[in-house]
Amino acid sequence: LHDALPIFRDRERRLIRKIQSALQRIDDGTYGICDECGEEIAIPRLKARPVTRLCINCKAKQEEDEHLRGD
Repeated sequence: LHDALPIFRDRERRLIRKIQSALQRIDDGTYGICDECGEEIAIPRLKARPVTRLCINCKAKQEEDEHLRGD
């Protein structure tokens, strides 16, 4: 368990940065807008993943591209 603590700490820090970024987007009026296509992100997706920056279509395309590249 002690060896895993840095991994957990890093994961939590990344999540905190994502939350801070989402709060900033709320403040600047861009929360819920897809970074890739500029369309609104569906409410169910935001409820499931409040820190998301991509609509479901752009996320699916990103994952497909990653799969094709072998990421």
